[in-house]
Amino acid sequence: MAHLFDTIPDTFFSVLSSPNKHIYVDCLFIIFDSIDTMEDAFQGDREFIIHKLQDYFEDKKEAFIVEGEQEIQTTSRQKSVSVINVFKKTGWLGEEELGDYRVSLNLFDYSIRIIEVLKSIKNNEQIEYTGEIYSVYSILKSFTIDEGHAILEQAYLKTNDILRRLKTLKANIYRFYHDITKNQEKNNLQRLLEKLLVDYKQNFFDSAYYNLKTKDSLPRYKRSILESLSKIYENDEHMEKLTESMMIISKQEDYNLAYLKVEARIRTIRDSFEGLDQLINEIDRKNEQYINAAASKILFLTNHSDDLEGILNRLFKIIIEDNNKIDYTQFFNLVSIRNLDDASMFNPRRQRVEAVAEEIFYDEDYITEELKREKIQNLTKHNIYSKVEINKYVLSLLQTDDSLEAIEAPLQTQQDFIRLILVFLYSKSIGVSYDIKLLTNNVTVNDITFQNFVIFKKGVSL
Repeated sequence: MAHLFDTIPDTFFSVLSSPNKHIYVDCLFIIFDSIDTMEDAFQGDREFIIHKLQDYFEDKKEAFIVEGEQEIQTTSRQKSVSVINVFKKTGWLGEEELGDYRVSLNLFDYSIRIIEVLKSIKNNEQIEYTGEIYSVYSILKSFTIDEGHAILEQAYLKTNDILRRLKTLKANIYRFYHDITKNQEKNNLQRLLEKLLVDYKQNFFDSAYYNLKTKDSLPRYKRSILESLSKIYENDEHMEKLTESMMIISKQEDYNLAYLKVEARIRTIRDSFEGLDQLINEIDRKNEQYINAAASKILFLTNHSDDLEGILNRLFKIIIEDNNKIDYTQFFNLVSIRNLDDASMFNPRRQRVEAVAEEIFYDEDYITEELKREKIQNLTKHNIYSKVEINKYVLSLLQTDDSLEAIEAPLQTQQDFIRLILVFLYSKSIGVSYDIKLLTNNVTVNDITFQNFVIFKKGVSL
Protein backbone atom coordinates (compact mmCIF):
# COMPACT_ATOMS: atom_id res chain seq x y z
CA MET A 1 0.00 0.00 0.00
CA ALA A 2 1.41 3.38 -1.07
CA HIS A 3 2.16 5.89 1.67
CA LEU A 4 2.00 9.69 1.46
CA PHE A 5 5.70 10.05 2.28
CA ASP A 6 6.63 7.69 -0.52
CA THR A 7 5.75 10.60 -2.81
CA ILE A 8 6.78 13.66 -0.80
CA PRO A 9 9.92 14.02 1.37
CA ASP A 10 9.71 13.57 5.15
CA THR A 11 10.84 17.18 5.69
CA PHE A 12 8.32 18.64 3.24
CA PHE A 13 5.99 20.20 5.84
CA SER A 14 8.82 21.48 8.06
CA VAL A 15 8.71 24.88 6.34
CA LEU A 16 5.11 25.33 7.55
CA SER A 17 6.05 24.70 11.19
CA SER A 18 9.32 26.63 11.13
CA PRO A 19 9.88 29.88 13.10
CA ASN A 20 10.27 31.45 9.64
CA LYS A 21 6.98 29.98 8.39
CA HIS A 22 5.48 33.39 7.52
CA ILE A 23 8.45 34.25 5.33
CA TYR A 24 8.53 30.80 3.73
CA VAL A 25 4.84 30.87 2.83
CA ASP A 26 5.14 34.38 1.36
CA CYS A 27 8.11 33.24 -0.72
CA LEU A 28 6.26 30.14 -1.94
CA PHE A 29 3.43 32.37 -3.15
CA ILE A 30 5.92 34.71 -4.88
CA ILE A 31 7.61 31.80 -6.68
CA PHE A 32 4.24 30.29 -7.62
CA ASP A 33 2.91 33.59 -9.04
CA SER A 34 6.19 34.28 -10.86
CA ILE A 35 6.06 31.09 -12.93
CA ASP A 36 2.31 30.46 -13.14
CA THR A 37 2.09 31.43 -16.82
CA MET A 38 1.39 29.60 -20.07
CA GLU A 39 4.97 30.14 -21.21
CA ASP A 40 6.70 29.09 -17.98
CA ALA A 41 4.35 26.22 -16.98
CA PHE A 42 5.76 26.29 -13.41
CA GLN A 43 9.35 26.35 -14.65
CA GLY A 44 11.12 29.69 -14.13
CA ASP A 45 14.60 31.17 -14.59
CA ARG A 46 16.50 31.05 -11.28
CA GLU A 47 17.85 34.61 -11.52
CA PHE A 48 14.40 35.98 -12.37
CA ILE A 49 12.90 34.32 -9.27
CA ILE A 50 15.78 35.54 -7.09
CA HIS A 51 15.09 39.11 -8.25
CA LYS A 52 11.42 38.70 -7.32
CA LEU A 53 12.38 37.43 -3.85
CA GLN A 54 14.90 40.27 -3.45
CA ASP A 55 12.09 42.80 -3.94
CA TYR A 56 10.20 41.05 -1.13
CA PHE A 57 13.18 41.06 1.28
CA GLU A 58 13.96 44.72 0.55
CA ASP A 59 10.87 45.55 2.62
CA LYS A 60 12.00 43.23 5.45
CA LYS A 61 15.05 44.80 7.05
CA GLU A 62 15.41 42.38 9.96
CA ALA A 63 18.04 39.65 9.91
CA PHE A 64 17.08 36.24 8.58
CA ILE A 65 18.51 33.08 10.14
CA VAL A 66 17.87 29.69 8.59
CA GLU A 67 17.37 26.91 11.16
CA GLY A 68 20.48 24.76 11.50
CA GLU A 69 22.78 27.48 10.13
CA GLN A 70 24.92 29.80 12.27
CA GLU A 71 25.52 32.45 9.62
CA ILE A 72 23.12 35.42 9.60
CA GLN A 73 21.86 36.41 6.15
CA THR A 74 21.82 40.20 5.85
CA THR A 75 21.50 41.15 2.17
CA SER A 76 18.28 40.55 0.26
CA ARG A 77 20.10 38.32 -2.26
CA GLN A 78 21.57 36.15 0.51
CA LYS A 79 18.12 35.75 2.03
CA SER A 80 16.60 34.86 -1.37
CA VAL A 81 19.24 32.23 -2.10
CA SER A 82 18.87 30.76 1.41
CA VAL A 83 15.11 30.42 0.99
CA ILE A 84 15.51 28.68 -2.38
CA ASN A 85 18.04 26.28 -0.84
CA VAL A 86 15.56 25.49 1.98
CA PHE A 87 12.83 24.74 -0.58
CA LYS A 88 15.20 22.50 -2.55
CA LYS A 89 16.27 20.64 0.59
CA THR A 90 12.68 20.06 1.79
CA GLY A 91 11.38 18.97 -1.63
CA TRP A 92 9.22 21.92 -2.66
CA LEU A 93 11.16 22.60 -5.86
CA GLY A 94 14.07 21.32 -7.94
CA GLU A 95 16.75 22.81 -10.17
CA GLU A 96 17.46 21.99 -13.80
CA GLU A 97 20.56 22.92 -15.84
CA LEU A 98 19.51 24.43 -19.17
CA GLY A 99 22.97 25.13 -20.59
CA ASP A 100 24.68 28.46 -21.32
CA TYR A 101 25.01 28.95 -17.54
CA ARG A 102 21.24 29.08 -17.18
CA VAL A 103 19.39 27.30 -14.39
CA SER A 104 15.63 26.87 -14.01
CA LEU A 105 13.60 26.26 -10.85
CA ASN A 106 10.73 23.78 -11.14
CA LEU A 107 7.84 23.27 -8.73
CA PHE A 108 6.86 19.63 -8.29
CA ASP A 109 3.30 18.57 -9.07
CA TYR A 110 2.41 17.93 -5.41
CA SER A 111 3.94 21.31 -4.45
CA ILE A 112 1.68 23.06 -6.96
CA ARG A 113 -1.44 21.42 -5.53
CA ILE A 114 -0.57 22.26 -1.92
CA ILE A 115 0.38 25.87 -2.74
CA GLU A 116 -2.96 26.31 -4.55
CA VAL A 117 -4.78 25.06 -1.42
CA LEU A 118 -2.74 27.40 0.82
CA LYS A 119 -3.50 30.38 -1.44
CA SER A 120 -7.18 29.50 -1.42
CA ILE A 121 -7.24 29.37 2.40
CA LYS A 122 -5.24 32.60 2.72
CA ASN A 123 -7.57 34.49 0.37
CA ASN A 124 -10.62 32.98 2.10
CA GLU A 125 -11.88 31.67 -1.24
CA GLN A 126 -15.16 29.80 -0.88
CA ILE A 127 -16.70 27.23 -3.18
CA GLU A 128 -19.38 28.91 -5.28
CA TYR A 129 -22.23 26.45 -5.67
CA THR A 130 -23.63 27.42 -9.07
CA GLY A 131 -25.58 25.05 -11.26
CA GLU A 132 -23.90 21.80 -10.19
CA ILE A 133 -27.09 19.70 -10.10
CA TYR A 134 -28.26 21.32 -13.32
CA SER A 135 -24.97 20.29 -14.96
CA VAL A 136 -25.62 16.60 -14.23
CA TYR A 137 -29.18 17.01 -15.49
CA SER A 138 -27.96 18.59 -18.76
CA ILE A 139 -25.20 16.01 -19.27
CA LEU A 140 -27.59 13.05 -18.92
CA LYS A 141 -30.25 14.73 -21.06
CA SER A 142 -27.72 14.95 -23.92
CA PHE A 143 -26.90 11.22 -23.75
CA THR A 144 -26.20 9.59 -27.12
CA ILE A 145 -25.01 6.08 -27.83
CA ASP A 146 -21.87 7.31 -29.65
CA GLU A 147 -20.71 9.57 -26.80
CA GLY A 148 -22.27 7.44 -24.09
CA HIS A 149 -19.10 6.53 -22.18
CA ALA A 150 -17.79 10.13 -22.05
CA ILE A 151 -21.21 11.43 -20.95
CA LEU A 152 -21.54 8.82 -18.20
CA GLU A 153 -18.02 9.57 -16.94
CA GLN A 154 -18.74 13.31 -16.87
CA ALA A 155 -21.95 12.73 -14.94
CA TYR A 156 -20.11 10.42 -12.51
CA LEU A 157 -17.30 12.91 -11.88
CA LYS A 158 -19.74 15.80 -11.57
CA THR A 159 -21.82 13.85 -9.02
CA ASN A 160 -18.74 13.18 -6.90
CA ASP A 161 -17.90 16.87 -7.17
CA ILE A 162 -21.41 17.79 -5.93
CA LEU A 163 -21.02 15.52 -2.90
CA ARG A 164 -17.60 17.00 -2.09
CA ARG A 165 -18.90 20.56 -2.43
CA LEU A 166 -21.94 19.90 -0.23
CA LYS A 167 -19.79 18.25 2.44
CA THR A 168 -17.45 21.25 2.30
CA LEU A 169 -20.48 23.53 2.56
CA LYS A 170 -21.57 21.76 5.74
CA ALA A 171 -18.05 22.00 7.17
CA ASN A 172 -18.02 25.70 6.28
CA ILE A 173 -21.13 26.30 8.42
CA TYR A 174 -19.49 24.46 11.32
CA ARG A 175 -16.46 26.77 11.07
CA PHE A 176 -18.72 29.83 11.41
CA TYR A 177 -20.63 28.16 14.26
CA HIS A 178 -17.37 27.27 16.05
CA ASP A 179 -16.08 30.85 15.69
CA ILE A 180 -19.25 32.38 17.07
CA THR A 181 -19.43 30.05 20.10
CA LYS A 182 -15.80 29.27 20.92
CA ASN A 183 -13.79 32.18 19.52
CA GLN A 184 -12.37 34.86 21.83
CA GLU A 185 -14.21 37.53 19.84
CA LYS A 186 -17.61 36.00 20.66
CA ASN A 187 -18.35 38.77 23.20
CA ASN A 188 -17.76 41.58 20.68
CA LEU A 189 -21.16 42.60 19.29
CA GLN A 190 -19.71 44.63 16.41
CA ARG A 191 -17.48 41.75 15.30
CA LEU A 192 -20.40 39.33 15.68
CA LEU A 193 -22.63 41.40 13.40
CA GLU A 194 -19.82 41.76 10.84
CA LYS A 195 -19.29 38.01 10.85
CA LEU A 196 -23.02 37.39 10.49
CA LEU A 197 -23.92 40.02 7.89
CA VAL A 198 -20.65 40.17 5.93
CA ASP A 199 -18.59 36.97 6.24
CA TYR A 200 -21.48 34.53 6.59
CA LYS A 201 -23.73 36.31 4.11
CA GLN A 202 -21.07 36.63 1.40
CA ASN A 203 -19.07 33.44 1.89
CA PHE A 204 -21.89 31.04 2.64
CA PHE A 205 -25.38 32.46 2.09
CA ASP A 206 -24.76 34.36 -1.18
CA SER A 207 -22.14 32.10 -2.78
CA ALA A 208 -23.64 28.70 -2.01
CA TYR A 209 -26.76 28.29 0.08
CA TYR A 210 -28.97 30.70 -1.86
CA ASN A 211 -28.31 28.92 -5.19
CA LEU A 212 -28.72 25.49 -3.59
CA LYS A 213 -32.18 26.40 -2.27
CA THR A 214 -33.43 28.31 -5.35
CA LYS A 215 -31.91 28.05 -8.85
CA ASP A 216 -30.17 24.69 -8.40
CA SER A 217 -32.53 22.98 -5.97
CA LEU A 218 -32.53 19.18 -5.85
CA PRO A 219 -36.32 18.62 -6.20
CA ARG A 220 -36.24 20.55 -9.46
CA TYR A 221 -33.96 18.09 -11.29
CA LYS A 222 -33.83 14.89 -9.21
CA ARG A 223 -36.69 13.08 -10.92
CA SER A 224 -35.40 13.78 -14.43
CA ILE A 225 -31.89 12.65 -13.48
CA LEU A 226 -33.15 9.36 -12.05
CA GLU A 227 -35.36 8.79 -15.10
CA SER A 228 -32.41 9.35 -17.46
CA LEU A 229 -30.31 6.84 -15.52
CA SER A 230 -33.12 4.27 -15.61
CA LYS A 231 -33.48 4.63 -19.40
CA ILE A 232 -29.76 4.02 -19.86
CA TYR A 233 -29.65 1.05 -17.49
CA GLU A 234 -32.78 -0.64 -18.87
CA ASN A 235 -31.64 -0.30 -22.50
CA ASP A 236 -29.61 -3.41 -23.41
CA GLU A 237 -28.08 -1.77 -26.48
CA HIS A 238 -26.86 1.20 -24.43
CA MET A 239 -25.39 -1.01 -21.72
CA GLU A 240 -23.62 -3.23 -24.26
CA LYS A 241 -22.11 -0.22 -26.04
CA LEU A 242 -21.02 1.34 -22.73
CA THR A 243 -19.42 -1.95 -21.67
CA GLU A 244 -17.49 -2.23 -24.94
CA SER A 245 -16.23 1.35 -24.56
CA MET A 246 -15.22 0.61 -20.95
CA MET A 247 -13.24 -2.45 -22.09
CA ILE A 248 -11.32 -0.37 -24.64
CA ILE A 249 -10.64 2.67 -22.44
CA SER A 250 -9.81 0.81 -19.22
CA LYS A 251 -8.01 -2.00 -21.12
CA GLN A 252 -10.30 -4.53 -19.48
CA GLU A 253 -10.49 -7.88 -21.30
CA ASP A 254 -13.22 -9.39 -19.14
CA TYR A 255 -16.67 -8.34 -20.42
CA ASN A 256 -18.41 -9.06 -17.11
CA LEU A 257 -15.96 -6.95 -15.09
CA ALA A 258 -16.36 -4.05 -17.52
CA TYR A 259 -20.16 -4.40 -17.32
CA LEU A 260 -20.01 -4.33 -13.51
CA LYS A 261 -17.87 -1.17 -13.68
CA VAL A 262 -20.45 0.59 -15.88
CA GLU A 263 -23.22 -0.63 -13.60
CA ALA A 264 -21.33 0.71 -10.56
CA ARG A 265 -21.05 4.14 -12.20
CA ILE A 266 -24.81 4.31 -12.79
CA ARG A 267 -25.62 3.00 -9.31
CA THR A 268 -23.27 5.53 -7.67
CA ILE A 269 -24.94 8.45 -9.45
CA ARG A 270 -28.42 7.13 -8.63
CA ASP A 271 -27.66 6.39 -4.97
CA SER A 272 -25.96 9.77 -4.54
CA PHE A 273 -28.97 11.70 -5.79
CA GLU A 274 -31.35 9.58 -3.74
CA GLY A 275 -29.27 10.34 -0.63
CA LEU A 276 -28.71 14.05 -1.33
CA ASP A 277 -31.94 14.95 0.49
CA GLN A 278 -30.46 13.80 3.78
CA LEU A 279 -27.24 15.77 3.25
CA ILE A 280 -29.12 18.94 2.27
CA ASN A 281 -31.41 18.54 5.31
CA GLU A 282 -28.30 18.30 7.47
CA ILE A 283 -26.99 21.51 5.87
CA ASP A 284 -30.36 23.16 6.64
CA ARG A 285 -30.12 21.98 10.26
CA LYS A 286 -26.58 23.33 10.62
CA ASN A 287 -27.61 26.63 9.06
CA GLU A 288 -30.50 27.04 11.53
CA GLN A 289 -28.22 26.01 14.40
CA TYR A 290 -25.80 28.76 13.44
CA ILE A 291 -28.55 31.35 13.02
CA ASN A 292 -30.09 30.45 16.40
CA ALA A 293 -26.70 30.65 18.11
CA ALA A 294 -26.07 34.05 16.52
CA ALA A 295 -29.53 35.30 17.47
CA SER A 296 -29.09 34.15 21.08
CA LYS A 297 -25.69 35.84 21.26
CA ILE A 298 -27.08 39.10 19.86
CA LEU A 299 -29.96 39.03 22.38
CA PHE A 300 -27.54 38.44 25.23
CA LEU A 301 -25.08 41.15 24.20
CA THR A 302 -27.84 43.71 23.67
CA ASN A 303 -29.51 43.02 27.02
CA HIS A 304 -28.88 45.94 29.40
CA SER A 305 -32.03 45.56 31.49
CA ASP A 306 -32.21 45.12 35.26
CA ASP A 307 -33.38 41.51 35.14
CA LEU A 308 -31.09 38.62 36.11
CA GLU A 309 -29.77 38.13 32.57
CA GLY A 310 -28.96 41.82 32.15
CA ILE A 311 -27.16 41.95 35.53
CA LEU A 312 -25.11 38.84 34.67
CA ASN A 313 -24.30 40.32 31.27
CA ARG A 314 -22.90 43.49 32.85
CA LEU A 315 -20.99 41.46 35.47
CA PHE A 316 -19.33 39.36 32.77
CA LYS A 317 -18.33 42.52 30.88
CA ILE A 318 -16.75 43.99 34.02
CA ILE A 319 -14.78 40.79 34.65
CA ILE A 320 -13.63 40.50 31.01
CA GLU A 321 -12.76 44.17 30.50
CA ASP A 322 -11.18 44.78 33.95
CA ASN A 323 -9.58 41.40 34.45
CA ASN A 324 -6.37 42.81 35.96
CA LYS A 325 -8.09 45.32 38.25
CA ILE A 326 -10.31 42.95 40.23
CA ASP A 327 -9.08 41.32 43.43
CA TYR A 328 -10.94 38.00 43.43
CA THR A 329 -9.83 37.25 47.02
CA GLN A 330 -12.53 39.70 48.15
CA PHE A 331 -15.17 37.37 46.72
CA PHE A 332 -13.81 33.94 47.62
CA ASN A 333 -12.17 32.52 50.71
CA LEU A 334 -10.66 29.10 50.03
CA VAL A 335 -9.13 27.07 52.87
CA SER A 336 -7.63 23.59 53.09
CA ILE A 337 -9.44 20.96 55.18
CA ARG A 338 -6.90 18.70 56.83
CA ASN A 339 -9.02 16.59 59.19
CA LEU A 340 -10.92 14.33 56.79
CA ASP A 341 -11.70 10.85 58.15
CA ASP A 342 -14.16 8.06 57.39
CA ALA A 343 -16.93 9.87 59.32
CA SER A 344 -16.42 13.34 57.81
CA MET A 345 -18.98 12.72 55.08
CA PHE A 346 -21.54 11.18 57.45
CA ASN A 347 -25.06 12.37 56.69
CA PRO A 348 -27.43 11.66 59.60
CA ARG A 349 -30.88 10.33 58.75
CA ARG A 350 -33.77 12.67 59.36
CA GLN A 351 -37.15 11.65 60.64
CA ARG A 352 -39.73 11.61 57.87
CA VAL A 353 -42.43 14.24 58.39
CA GLU A 354 -45.60 14.46 56.37
CA ALA A 355 -45.67 17.83 54.61
CA VAL A 356 -48.80 19.89 55.03
CA ALA A 357 -49.54 22.48 52.38
CA GLU A 358 -50.27 25.93 53.69
CA GLU A 359 -52.79 28.20 52.08
CA ILE A 360 -51.33 31.04 50.05
CA PHE A 361 -52.91 34.43 50.58
CA TYR A 362 -52.76 36.49 47.39
CA ASP A 363 -53.10 40.26 47.57
CA GLU A 364 -54.28 41.47 44.16
CA ASP A 365 -53.36 45.07 44.99
CA TYR A 366 -49.75 44.07 45.64
CA ILE A 367 -48.92 43.49 41.94
CA THR A 368 -49.87 46.31 39.59
CA GLU A 369 -50.96 45.82 35.99
CA GLU A 370 -47.80 47.56 34.79
CA LEU A 371 -45.62 45.14 36.76
CA LYS A 372 -47.59 42.21 35.35
CA ARG A 373 -46.96 43.43 31.80
CA GLU A 374 -43.25 43.83 32.50
CA LYS A 375 -43.01 40.29 33.94
CA ILE A 376 -44.88 38.79 30.98
CA GLN A 377 -42.71 40.72 28.54
CA ASN A 378 -39.53 39.46 30.23
CA LEU A 379 -40.78 35.88 30.12
CA THR A 380 -41.73 36.02 26.42
CA LYS A 381 -39.00 38.28 25.01
CA HIS A 382 -36.93 35.39 23.65
CA ASN A 383 -39.94 33.86 21.88
CA ILE A 384 -40.45 36.92 19.67
CA TYR A 385 -37.19 36.09 17.90
CA SER A 386 -38.01 32.43 17.17
CA LYS A 387 -38.49 31.29 13.58
CA VAL A 388 -42.24 30.85 14.13
CA GLU A 389 -42.66 34.38 15.52
CA ILE A 390 -40.48 35.93 12.82
CA ASN A 391 -42.64 34.17 10.19
CA LYS A 392 -45.79 35.60 11.84
CA TYR A 393 -44.16 39.04 11.95
CA VAL A 394 -43.41 38.92 8.20
CA LEU A 395 -46.94 37.76 7.36
CA SER A 396 -48.30 40.69 9.37
CA LEU A 397 -46.13 43.04 7.29
CA LEU A 398 -47.42 41.43 4.08
CA GLN A 399 -51.13 41.59 4.95
CA THR A 400 -51.94 44.24 2.35
CA ASP A 401 -49.19 43.65 -0.23
CA ASP A 402 -47.47 40.53 -1.53
CA SER A 403 -44.03 42.14 -1.29
CA LEU A 404 -42.20 44.74 0.76
CA GLU A 405 -38.71 46.26 0.62
CA ALA A 406 -36.63 45.96 3.78
CA ILE A 407 -36.30 49.73 4.07
CA GLU A 408 -40.11 49.97 4.25
CA ALA A 409 -40.29 47.76 7.35
CA PRO A 410 -40.46 49.39 10.82
CA LEU A 411 -36.86 50.30 11.78
CA GLN A 412 -37.12 52.57 14.80
CA THR A 413 -35.83 50.47 17.69
CA GLN A 414 -33.04 47.99 18.30
CA GLN A 415 -35.67 45.25 18.38
CA ASP A 416 -36.79 46.22 14.86
CA PHE A 417 -33.25 45.84 13.48
CA ILE A 418 -32.77 42.47 15.18
CA ARG A 419 -36.05 41.30 13.66
CA LEU A 420 -34.96 42.44 10.19
CA ILE A 421 -31.66 40.56 10.51
CA LEU A 422 -33.54 37.40 11.47
CA VAL A 423 -36.06 37.91 8.65
CA PHE A 424 -33.12 37.81 6.24
CA LEU A 425 -31.46 34.81 7.88
CA TYR A 426 -34.61 32.70 8.29
CA SER A 427 -35.74 33.34 4.68
CA LYS A 428 -34.24 30.08 3.35
CA SER A 429 -35.25 27.96 6.32
CA ILE A 430 -37.76 25.15 6.16
CA GLY A 431 -41.28 26.04 7.29
CA VAL A 432 -41.36 29.79 6.57
CA SER A 433 -44.01 31.36 4.29
CA TYR A 434 -41.85 34.06 2.73
CA ASP A 435 -38.69 34.52 0.71
CA ILE A 436 -36.28 37.38 -0.01
CA LYS A 437 -34.55 38.74 -3.10
CA LEU A 438 -31.43 40.87 -2.79
CA LEU A 439 -31.37 44.28 -4.49
CA THR A 440 -28.30 46.09 -5.77
CA ASN A 441 -28.63 49.30 -3.74
CA ASN A 442 -27.45 50.02 -0.19
CA VAL A 443 -29.73 51.97 2.15
CA THR A 444 -29.11 53.80 5.44
CA VAL A 445 -31.58 54.01 8.33
CA ASN A 446 -30.65 55.60 11.67
CA ASP A 447 -26.92 55.57 10.76
CA ILE A 448 -27.05 51.83 9.93
CA THR A 449 -26.23 50.88 6.31
CA PHE A 450 -27.24 47.56 4.74
CA GLN A 451 -27.98 46.05 1.33
CA ASN A 452 -31.65 46.44 0.57
CA PHE A 453 -33.79 43.40 -0.27
CA VAL A 454 -37.38 42.53 -1.13
CA ILE A 455 -39.48 40.40 1.22
CA PHE A 456 -42.27 38.55 -0.57
CA LYS A 457 -44.75 35.71 -0.01
CA LYS A 458 -43.70 32.31 -1.35
CA GLY A 459 -45.35 31.54 -4.66
CA VAL A 460 -45.42 35.20 -5.71
CA SER A 461 -43.31 36.02 -8.78
CA LEU A 462 -41.57 39.38 -8.74
